[in-house]
Amino acid sequence: MSTTRSRSMFCLHCVTYAILEAYQIVGNDFKNRLLVTVSSSESSALFSFSVSRSPPESISDLTIGAVFPINESFYVNPVSGFGSVSSHQFTIFSENQPTTFYYHATDEISSSKDHFLACLKGLIASYHSVPEPARSSAAFRWLQYYRLGEERTGQLAIDRSVADGSQAPKTRDAKFREELDRRRHEYIVHEPYRVYTATWNVNGNTSEDIELPEWLATTETPPDIYAVGFQEIEWTPEKILMNETKIDRTWVDKVMSGLHKGALYTELASIRLVGMMLTVAVKSSIYSKISDCYTAAVGTGTLKWGNKGGVGVSFQLNESLFCFVNTHLAAHTQEVERRNEDHDEIIRRMSFDSGFRMRSIDEHHHIFWIGDLNYRLDGPDVTQEYVNRKDRDYNQLYQHDQLYLEKRRHRIFRDYKEGKILFPPTYKYNPGTDDWDSSEKSRTPAWCDRILWKGQRIELLRYESVMQLRRSDHKPVYADFTVEVQTKDQAKLKKVSEEVLKTVDKYENDNQPQITVEQTDLDFGLIRFNEKYSRELLVANNCHLPVRFRFACKDDSNSHVCEEFIHISHTSGELLTGNSLSIRIDILVHPRAASRMLQKLRDARAGSNVPLDILVLHVENGRDIFITIFGEYKPSCFGVSLDTLMKLNRPVSAYAIHELVALDKEEKLVDLVGDDVGGSNLRIPREIWRLVDYLRNMGMQTPQLFTLHRRQVQAHEQNLLEIRDWLDTWSTHDFPGTPHTAAEVLLMLLEALPEPVVTISERECIVNSDNFDRCKELLRTKLKSVNRLVFLYICLFLQDLRVANASVRIEVIATLFGRIFIRSQLPAKPEFSNGIYAYTEGERDQRRRFMLTCLNGNLRDFARSEMSSH
Repeated sequence: MSTTRSRSMFCLHCVTYAILEAYQIVGNDFKNRLLVTVSSSESSALFSFSVSRSPPESISDLTIGAVFPINESFYVNPVSGFGSVSSHQFTIFSENQPTTFYYHATDEISSSKDHFLACLKGLIASYHSVPEPARSSAAFRWLQYYRLGEERTGQLAIDRSVADGSQAPKTRDAKFREELDRRRHEYIVHEPYRVYTATWNVNGNTSEDIELPEWLATTETPPDIYAVGFQEIEWTPEKILMNETKIDRTWVDKVMSGLHKGALYTELASIRLVGMMLTVAVKSSIYSKISDCYTAAVGTGTLKWGNKGGVGVSFQLNESLFCFVNTHLAAHTQEVERRNEDHDEIIRRMSFDSGFRMRSIDEHHHIFWIGDLNYRLDGPDVTQEYVNRKDRDYNQLYQHDQLYLEKRRHRIFRDYKEGKILFPPTYKYNPGTDDWDSSEKSRTPAWCDRILWKGQRIELLRYESVMQLRRSDHKPVYADFTVEVQTKDQAKLKKVSEEVLKTVDKYENDNQPQITVEQTDLDFGLIRFNEKYSRELLVANNCHLPVRFRFACKDDSNSHVCEEFIHISHTSGELLTGNSLSIRIDILVHPRAASRMLQKLRDARAGSNVPLDILVLHVENGRDIFITIFGEYKPSCFGVSLDTLMKLNRPVSAYAIHELVALDKEEKLVDLVGDDVGGSNLRIPREIWRLVDYLRNMGMQTPQLFTLHRRQVQAHEQNLLEIRDWLDTWSTHDFPGTPHTAAEVLLMLLEALPEPVVTISERECIVNSDNFDRCKELLRTKLKSVNRLVFLYICLFLQDLRVANASVRIEVIATLFGRIFIRSQLPAKPEFSNGIYAYTEGERDQRRRFMLTCLNGNLRDFARSEMSSH
């Protein structure tokens, strides 16, 4: 490959100084390499190319395998490179990694090696001649374009895990989702939503005579989402034993009627477990934006019956997952550990099952935990009097809060936040009043009812209790939030999706096996009957993956990869990176393929090359390559129908393909005079008559004139081609062959007919093959005139041959001509051996019996009667 040509692979400002053909030993293989020194305006590098064809003839034959910048880490091993004993190898060191190359021991290569190494030595010296402070890594930026793998970002999207075979390339959909998710930040915006959460332990009260707007409609702006939790709804022993889960619609109706009047709301979900119930409602205007809504419940109380535990609702709003959990934990001041255990169990056991996967509480973007958590104010001095003294000094009081203390110790609610408490303890009051518990137990007040949250972009706007609702011994609590919800910006998403599609296309292209073919059009030029033509198709693997290939069928209805006159030397194979393979494509128009070739060329113009076939070179996990076979076929009498041969008034070689097609459609026959049988002229094609006439004159005494071992006769190929030309030109010269070759050409001419001479079914052969009169009737009624006369003409010759030649065996003749004359029920593409049909034993037997009956009958009288009728 010339230096000038190699420069075209590099940028315009690059200069190629030296090129060396070398190779590397990889395992047990020798891999051809082309080493090229290249310089830009400020720096130099050594390129190592994989070579698919040696010597390379085009850029497609080369693939960049490695790039070595000639910098401070680069040098050539001086022992092996310059004057060492091992003078056929040298080692390149770059970034402390050695790479050994070898070159062939020829005078020309040795001279190139000396020049190449001298050039390398000069480039190394040039680099070191520049003062160290002036050396810049920026001088090597031009190499980024050529480097493989991750260094070629924007140029190649090669996945190294695919390249090294550790995983298969990702599917198109999977890669698209992966790339789109990686660029979420480019199209995701955060849209603000108002979330209102509320919790109330109703102490077994019913919803009768209770109105909830004072608790649920406290904001100026209508919230977008409500999550309202209750505890101790009909909290009776019967309900606990029944593990009640039926939604109390009276409380749901109270919730829906108590929501902000500035918007319409839709109940999204409600769930109940004994005394705990959670209702989530959303603005009707955003209902369509919500998907994947599921509920869950976990009982943690006595025998897990559900007198304590939690219920939850999970859903997706736009691109964010929300989770609301309403819980009622273990009671009593001293049961801190049990409350902690309830908390842990709810986190461990609560999951939202979609039928395909289960989502835990923590697998959400925005989590809100509400309920009667039952953590108390605890300490030796904490009493109702102490709480009263600390009235409104909640910072002092908060230091004794069990939830605050347990959370600080990271035992519970890790990563959860709670707003600053600016309201009195919510428990325990005398029902109907704002007075602390005056019963005999005189319970210490506590902030039992709490609201916590976890997640990003959540801002607490207000955290408050409602003193006006006095039916319970608990005061209801609410918290108002602004939550920034992940939302797709459709305009940005469209733009990113278009860019990602390009990335995926590049990924697919760069990570799928690819094969390079030297040419996709193979022109065979002029093709003639029974001559073999060959072309070489060079395929090479210039990609970074091993390639498996095969020639594939074109569609499901065609089980063959090519036409029957085409042969491919390698129909499948595997190529490693840098390897190539020369595939030989042969065309041989044998007797049975001749009519198919004529059929392919029906619309061809005289003297023009036309597509003969299209080969599909299938690359496993890659793109198919289509290879078109072109050729110009010279017509021959072989493959032309009997009807058309009867219409010829000049040699077949004088006709173009389209002229033969036109003749095939004409009805008029040309009179041909053949052998005289009983004084009548026989109407048969001139080509058949000439062969049989020669055999009558020169071959009647030839031993074994017809043999089943036809390959031996076909070995005299040159004689067969001369006889072909003799027939196609109606030559007046002497016959160019021998009786044996004349006999073989006669068989080939009959084999090449588009349809058999005798077109009767195998069943008709079976039924009639033992009775000569029935055979005659079949011939008279089933065969066209020309077919019947050709059959009779040849059979009369065979009868005469049997009488004149004692070496002729009638069984051999019957078997041979039975195969050729009668060709019914053949497969779409029968098996061939050098163009000869392969029949089953049963088919041969029926055809032989039919022929024996005919050859042993009085065909001469039958022939006279047939001739007299024409």
